[in-house]
Amino acid sequence: MNLAIPGAGYLYAGEKRGLVNIGLEGVAWVAYVYYHDRGKSKEKEFESYADVHWDYNRWISNNPQYAGSPEDSLILYFRDHNRQQYYEDIGKLNHYWGGWTSDQDRNFYRGIRAHSNNFLKNAHTAVAGAFVNRIVSAVDVLRLMKAKTHAALGADTKIRFKVRTKPFARDNAFGFVITRKLH
Repeated sequence: MNLAIPGAGYLYAGEKRGLVNIGLEGVAWVAYVYYHDRGKSKEKEFESYADVHWDYNRWISNNPQYAGSPEDSLILYFRDHNRQQYYEDIGKLNHYWGGWTSDQDRNFYRGIRAHSNNFLKNAHTAVAGAFVNRIVSAVDVLRLMKAKTHAALGADTKIRFKVRTKPFARDNAFGFVITRKLH
């Protein structure tokens, strides 16, 4: 249950600490949406900025030695087929810096891009946190239920858990039996 919804297994077992896991899951996904949206917004911002302040023709006229070179072919290919790599290369690689209107514009662009990358990295960290929350809570609730061995599903129905674990052994097992009293 905790793998599907962190905290659900705890609540099912009668442990209120499941609310903490549900809260952590919620915070992780809110953080993901927030940082992902901010990162994508900054991505659009740096792309628009580059489109105004970096120009292929300016780059070739400032660096005629690159006309027809592998760098020339590569940047044209990226511009037409791989926009992410195009925007990365024009801001990062020295031989493309001649296409910028000024060093200040290039540096400003690189700052916007760094902010975008940081926001997107934070979004990925939030997803990793949600994943860890699921795994840790699932293992912990399994340990808890191993000690408890049973839980009530209702007035007449009970579930009994059987867990046999040995690290690095083949005979690990997990099972459960549902029993219901008939009146």
